[in-house]
Amino acid sequence: MAVKLMHYWTINPAKKDEYASFIIKKFIPGANRLGLHTVAGWSVLVGSYSEVIMETVSSDLDQLEAAFKTNEYRKLKSELLNFIKHYKTKVQVPIPKRGSYSMSIAQDTIKFNQMWDVITLKPGDYKNYEQFVTHEFYPLLEKMGVHLAGEWDVLIGDEPHTVCEGRVNNVSDLIPALQGPEFRKGKKKLKQYVENYQSRILSFHIRKIKGYRSEGYEMVDH
Repeated sequence: MAVKLMHYWTINPAKKDEYASFIIKKFIPGANRLGLHTVAGWSVLVGSYSEVIMETVSSDLDQLEAAFKTNEYRKLKSELLNFIKHYKTKVQVPIPKRGSYSMSIAQDTIKFNQMWDVITLKPGDYKNYEQFVTHEFYPLLEKMGVHLAGEWDVLIGDEPHTVCEGRVNNVSDLIPALQGPEFRKGKKKLKQYVENYQSRILSFHIRKIKGYRSEGYEMVDH
């Protein structure tokens, strides 16, 4: 079961170059050695939150806990804090049978992530929510060209507690679709079942590059 450790931070403007060198040459290789595989780094284009979101994945919670206890992880985190501000993390676990998460992401991918808390005030509320997102809301996203890459439960970290991870290949169609009547209607109905709704559009900050013999990473912006 893939478990995500998401890192959030804002880059110290006075240390941009040192930051870029540290992330590519030390932080990512160090995290990967600990079993915290770096999927990508993301910049927030639309939506209020941290400037950078680093997406890492471990095979299970035991591996994640073991990494946390190492001196190497503590050293990486301590050094990272020299270049950034407002650091925090979240641990996310997958909600079963939802989406098709892959650590391989196309070079032109944009993310459209939505977050919310499910309202469960009376019996049957969660079942009604499940029926709606399964048969109406998520099919609507796919129709809009937003591939459901996974649905995640925030195990450790601040709310909202449900994360709907969407990936978009044709970004030129995304904004018009989000402004269109079908999505507006779908989001309005979603809010009958959820609260604390938020959304963000993300673009690559760091992405994988495939060489002749191995994979590496490149900074897209900094």
